Amino acid sequence: MRILAIGALALSLALAGCSDGAASDSAKPPKSVPDSALPGLLLSAKDVDTAMGVTGMTPQNPVDVMGDHRNLLSNLNCLGVWQVNEAPIYDPSHYKTLRQQMLRTPNTDQWDSLVVQSAVTYRTADAARAFFDDSADRWSKCTNHTINIRVNGQALPKWVSGNLAKTDTLLSMPYTRGADSQTRSCQRALALAANVILDIQACKPAQQEPISAAVDIADRIESKMPR
Repeated sequence: MRILAIGALALSLALAGCSDGAASDSAKPPKSVPDSALPGLLLSAKDVDTAMGVTGMTPQNPVDVMGDHRNLLSNLNCLGVWQVNEAPIYDPSHYKTLRQQMLRTPNTDQWDSLVVQSAVTYRTADAARAFFDDSADRWSKCTNHTINIRVNGQALPKWVSGNLAKTDTLLSMPYTRGADSQTRSCQRALALAANVILDIQACKPAQQEPISAAVDIADRIESKMPR
């Protein structure tokens, strides 16, 4: 009986050691990501459907060029929250490569649900950290903010931000877009992972509670990064 007990104890310790190793592996921070890995990081349409709780999200062609809407919104504290991947916000001397994709349903400009997912590589993890910290400062100055923009006499959908939630590696902010039957509940998320910035936007038809899909998508992308 004593021999069996000792054997059982040894086996349990061995299994515990294996379990701890698996846990520590999953807890490892992501490694630096090469530019060539970006296309494989973004979520598939099926995975975006799951994160959004919808079906039929249609992917558009990926892009690798930053947008520039400072002519519409000169307030740079809000520009990077209002739009994903804005050139005036990202310093080209520090970031290297962008991979961005929009998905929506229905696949028209009158969409009900929309996601913009993107990953941006930096030359170093320190440079990505510096951008994240700068973004945290800018986003904090755009809480509870209303944006009304007109283009050629036509009003763009009204945009109203909520409060900023912040951790050491994640920024998130809810906002509403549009009015009346066109109101959409949205979330912005900016996540830091090694030398990568994940810049995510997610919108759904008006919800009573703020949505969390942008943060979920950022988490799912980070889980695909090498460790």
